[in-house]
Amino acid sequence: MTMTLLKPDNFSLGTVSRRQILKLGAAASAASLLPAGLVKAQAAKRLRLAHPAPTEHGWHLWAAEFKTQVETLTNGSVTVQIFPNAQLGGERDIAQAVRRGSVEMGGIGVGLSGWVPEMSITDAPFLWKSRQQAYKAFAGQFGDDLRKLSLDKGFKLVGWTDLGFRCMTNNVKPVLTAEDMQGLKMRVPNSRAYIALIQALGASTVAVDLSELYLALRQGVADGQDTPAPVVKSTKLYEVQKFVSKTDHVLTTAYIVINPDVYAKLSDTEKEAFEKASQAADDHVRGVTQQQETEAYSFFTAQGLQVAADVDRESFRKKTAPVLTDNPDLFPPALIELANATAL
Repeated sequence: MTMTLLKPDNFSLGTVSRRQILKLGAAASAASLLPAGLVKAQAAKRLRLAHPAPTEHGWHLWAAEFKTQVETLTNGSVTVQIFPNAQLGGERDIAQAVRRGSVEMGGIGVGLSGWVPEMSITDAPFLWKSRQQAYKAFAGQFGDDLRKLSLDKGFKLVGWTDLGFRCMTNNVKPVLTAEDMQGLKMRVPNSRAYIALIQALGASTVAVDLSELYLALRQGVADGQDTPAPVVKSTKLYEVQKFVSKTDHVLTTAYIVINPDVYAKLSDTEKEAFEKASQAADDHVRGVTQQQETEAYSFFTAQGLQVAADVDRESFRKKTAPVLTDNPDLFPPALIELANATAL
């Protein structure tokens, strides 16, 4: 049977053959199945979670665990897409995107203090006597106050990632006491708290984002830096440093945030699953970090770095104590009091 090729502008039922009608009927039947599938796809809430670190970093471990947990607990009604390695920008870029809602979730560290200065309290030197004390504080009034302050600035704080106790690394000399920091040029994150801390030790500072830190150390922009041992390993900073000092001066706490409006659109059941998944991710990273911390120092030694584990921490504590009292806007006395009052 000869058929006339139909164009959209001359389509009419009168010119359609029986075979074409059958084909159109089959297509219509198949198309009738699409709306349900599309509705189901649209019903699934996609959360994009961006962070600036490599996939070995605690942020990514948190994100991966959260993804597994929340997708399982919601039977797929909430899905998570992870963007590591600064694919969507550095900390500040991600924070701005989450605040605007163009990205739903983000891993943010000290960059959050740009909007919520009081978040710097978790970077106060020698604030905690133990990890357990810090965890209890985060779960109590201390954490509630910070969650409210963050929410007021457009961030819902949903994850507290323990990235480990910080160490000092450099290319110039061993650091065994606070006095050994004199004259070093140290990289710091873009944070007044860390700038004040390092300068109190007699070193000069240069602000560099985590995603650019390896290159900055390799090119000599800075002599050294301070991050947790697992981060030194995951970001391969050991390749461009010679000396490591286990100072344990700050328990690095980074955060996972979600846009409040995005969270509000979750159903009550999804919110419950979300909270359970967040806590599971926190617990997972805390366990992994403590294990990685121990392993990292042995790894550094095997890589040929000079590791100083027996550091005079009291000298660091005394040198940095004025940082807390001299910067009450960063380290509010009320929050310090809450931290100190938390049971060990």
